[in-house]
Amino acid sequence: MNKQIKILEGMKVLDLTRILTGPYCTQILADMGAQIDKIEDLGLNANERSWPPFAAGTEESTYFLGINRGKRSIELNLKEQKAKEIVYKLAAEADIVVENFAPGVADKLGVGYEAIKSLKSDIIYLSISSFGQSGPLSKLPGYDMLAQAMGGLLSITGLPDMPIRVGASMGDIIAGLYGAISILGAVNYRNKTGEGQHIDISLVDCIFTCLENFVPAYTICNQLPQRRGSRHPDGGPYDVYIGKDGYVCVVASNEKLWGNMCEIMGRPELATDPKFNSNKARMENIEEMTNLINDWMKDFSVDEVVKMFRAGRVPVAPILEIPQIVESENTKFREMLIEYNHATAGPIKVPGNPMKFGAYNAKAELPPPFKGQHNVEILTRLGFDSKTIEDMIEAGIVGDGHIVRAKK
Repeated sequence: MNKQIKILEGMKVLDLTRILTGPYCTQILADMGAQIDKIEDLGLNANERSWPPFAAGTEESTYFLGINRGKRSIELNLKEQKAKEIVYKLAAEADIVVENFAPGVADKLGVGYEAIKSLKSDIIYLSISSFGQSGPLSKLPGYDMLAQAMGGLLSITGLPDMPIRVGASMGDIIAGLYGAISILGAVNYRNKTGEGQHIDISLVDCIFTCLENFVPAYTICNQLPQRRGSRHPDGGPYDVYIGKDGYVCVVASNEKLWGNMCEIMGRPELATDPKFNSNKARMENIEEMTNLINDWMKDFSVDEVVKMFRAGRVPVAPILEIPQIVESENTKFREMLIEYNHATAGPIKVPGNPMKFGAYNAKAELPPPFKGQHNVEILTRLGFDSKTIEDMIEAGIVGDGHIVRAKK
């Protein structure tokens, strides 16, 4: 049998990222088989390595472990010129560089696009930031919640009297996805032209593209959005409803599904009632319809509602808690929870890769690294001998890579 070829086999990525959006982007590339060399600051853990909870008996942050598989870690003091020279050696052999510093920081560190391009003329260099590399807001500090606010997501999320941040940092995640997509596009462009380029991804821009119908509804119809909790603004039933022992999500916003739902509720006449016989009518009478549904549902458990609606082909779902989704048969069947043997934390389970390729099982082979785990391996690959490596560690240019966070 021929050796399975990885989607991005042979692709080398220099990873200058931290926190979420950059590491999430490069992990996607790692799952597809790219070689990722991750530069980490020498010294005490910071950013996502410092955020609890930690694997039992270690200083390994679960936040870091969940978004950094498939990478080799080298710990460098970028204030030292010799450390910068190591970065330049890595950049010279890389196909792609990814960074998510605040705009201007990479240039100050001497690892910005122009500096790297002078070493590798066809480099693909991705910068991810909150507000972009240029524009009136580009110099402002930014994080996901600020991007959700400035990108419009907070204005449409939450209750009528209170905007609520989306539970996960979706601005970071969406920007990481766009970053990975843009890299693949740039690789194809380079294959055709021989030219690399600088890619500028902004969290605010990415969020703005994900506001569904809210932007065209305003720009075309001058319709302003309103926060409605879980209720969809354009169709119904499409909401979270209240059962005897919990909450149920139901989507029955076309006439066939609504008719099926009315039959299940024992109220078939509602399907032809002028107040509910079209999506437009139901939206005009949304509160009355919602009250009817909740009044019926209060006598049934979540499991009973789900069973009845699924039997009647009405889209329905219970709201699963994290333990339930982790243990679900679907999660196991789809291989969406994968296990690694981490060097210091021991066996760990992290979310898998949702991209299911027919030609390749896209799962990074390496577990998330402990900080500086691959110092010697990477430096040896770059041509440094053991004496030079020891001297650089002694001088504080390179981290020692010792397993100081070993399981107790």
